[in-house]
Amino acid sequence: MAERSIPDNIELEASQNAYIIVISYIMMFVYVSISIGYFPSTVHNRFILGFSGILVVLFSLISAIGISFYMKIPLTMISAEVVPFLILAIGVDNMFLISRAERNVPSHIKDIELRIAYAMKEIGPSIFAAAFCEALAFFIGMLTDVPALYSFCLVAGFSVITDFLL
Repeated sequence: MAERSIPDNIELEASQNAYIIVISYIMMFVYVSISIGYFPSTVHNRFILGFSGILVVLFSLISAIGISFYMKIPLTMISAEVVPFLILAIGVDNMFLISRAERNVPSHIKDIELRIAYAMKEIGPSIFAAAFCEALAFFIGMLTDVPALYSFCLVAGFSVITDFLL
């Protein structure tokens, strides 16, 4: 019984926390969709922007986990439970920064590509510097001898990079 109790508890905890992750992503999607746009407005509510931002976060997480599996590094429970929240916070922060920079673009510029270019000219270097420092910090954390921490830092570092690229 004692030999099976640890794996059984790990499996139980992982299955219970999966619902929390899904619910938190749904709640963050609703929050981002409402707060980035102009909520009562059906034209400017930016619902699709919030949805695509959450998809970018999910794709970056999936890509990072895929890279770690390709490198034959097992996914630990801490990586599976903590990294999604970490990358969600970084991705949502980037969405708010880009959205704020786009709102500050002069209104006489109507071309969408130019508006995005002006916004990214203002906020892009800050996002790059933050992503570079975050990824570097995680990759430095891989110097540890603790396998769970090594896996966590690898997945988190690759997630930050893919989130920035996407």
